[in-house]
Amino acid sequence: MKKQSRKKSRQTLRPAPKQRRSHYDHVVVFPQAKGQTVELLQLIADPDQHCVSIQFQDQTDLTLVFDQRMTFKANYSDWKTGDQRVLKLWPGFRNEG
Repeated sequence: MKKQSRKKSRQTLRPAPKQRRSHYDHVVVFPQAKGQTVELLQLIADPDQHCVSIQFQDQTDLTLVFDQRMTFKANYSDWKTGDQRVLKLWPGFRNEG
């Protein structure tokens, strides 16, 4: 009888990607935005609606709607070193309506 040689398949085991833990209790991730190029970002602070609209180059958008009790604050930061360095702050505001 002839021996059959078996080739072992080489599987490279890769470690599972580390999931980043947030410092916040509630975090919502929007995977549809990953890799998208932002065309326009708008903050809408109308008495009837508060939202942030993120419009992408592929003609899609992600809109985040907030209730009227929200206070809006915005900052633009550099995280290249791993630590936050605020480059610009916008004044916060609250709808008193």
